[in-house]
Amino acid sequence: MKKILFLTIVFITLLASCTTTRRIKVDDLEDDVFVINKIVLTSNTIKPSDEELVTIFQSLPYLKVCDLVEEKTDIVLDSYLIDYEQISENIEYTILCDAETEEELEELPEWELNLEPEEGTTQFCTLYFTMDPPDGFLAVKAVMHTTQIIPSEKEDKEDKIVNLQTSVSGTFESWTFKRIFVDPRSCALVKFQKNIEPTFIQNELYSAYKVLNGQEKGYIAVNIREPVEIRCNINDPGNMFFSPAEIYNASFTEIFQPGKNYIVKYKLKRLSPDSANWVVKFKIKEEKPNLSK
Repeated sequence: MKKILFLTIVFITLLASCTTTRRIKVDDLEDDVFVINKIVLTSNTIKPSDEELVTIFQSLPYLKVCDLVEEKTDIVLDSYLIDYEQISENIEYTILCDAETEEELEELPEWELNLEPEEGTTQFCTLYFTMDPPDGFLAVKAVMHTTQIIPSEKEDKEDKIVNLQTSVSGTFESWTFKRIFVDPRSCALVKFQKNIEPTFIQNELYSAYKVLNGQEKGYIAVNIREPVEIRCNINDPGNMFFSPAEIYNASFTEIFQPGKNYIVKYKLKRLSPDSANWVVKFKIKEEKPNLSK
C-alpha cells in the first residue's frame, strides 16, 4: 500500500527564522558525501498508473544526477538508500484537503519517495524531478543541505545554527521510462498539422517515441485497435481578432485503424480574451491515397 500525504489549505504567517542560510563550501566540510534521502517527482504532463509510477521511480537517472553534482560541486552523492525492490511500498501521494473539514479536494501531480538514513547522518540531498510544459523533458534539481553550529563567544548567548545549502540543476532530454516500438507492418500512420507540437504518446516522451517509430513524410507509427492518448502543445498563429497564443498540454484519445494514414488538426473555441480559457478541439482526418486517372 502506498502512503498518503495530506496538504491543508491554511493561511500561515511566516515568522522570521533565527537561523541563516549559507552556500556549502566543500573545502570547509569534514566529509564531501551527502546521502540522498528524499526524491520528489512532479509532472503536469504525464498521468502515470500505479505500475507506471513505480517504473518511473525505478528508472530515474540517479547515477547521471550523481555525476552531474560531482562535476559541478565536487560533492559526492550516496544513493545507497534507494532500494529498487521496496520503491512500490514507499511512494507517497499528495492529496490537497480542506483544513477545516478534512475533505479531500484534489490529488496533486506530485509523488514522493522518503528514505530513512542511518542514525548520525547529517548531510542530506533531496532530488526534485519535474516533467512540465512546454517541452516535457525530465529536469532535476538536486538540493544538498546540512547544518553547522557556531559556538557563541558569550556565555549568555545561544550557539548560532547556520543552514548550509547548495543546488545543481540539469535536464535529461533523452530520458524515457518506456520504449514503445510499433510494428510498421501492422499499424496506422499519423502526422500533425504544422501548429501542433506533440509532446507525449501513451505517456512516452514524443522525442523518444519518434526515434523508434518515425516513418517517411513526417508520419509516426501508432498502435491499432486500442486507445492511443496523445498530448500536444498548440502554437496558434492567431487571426485578425486574436493574438497568437501558446496552449500547453492539450490531449486527445483515439482508436486508429490498421493500414490507414491520418492527419491531426485542431480548432479553438475562444471563450474569452484569455487563452487559458480556450478549448482545443482535435480533428483526426483520414488521408485518402491519391488515385491516378
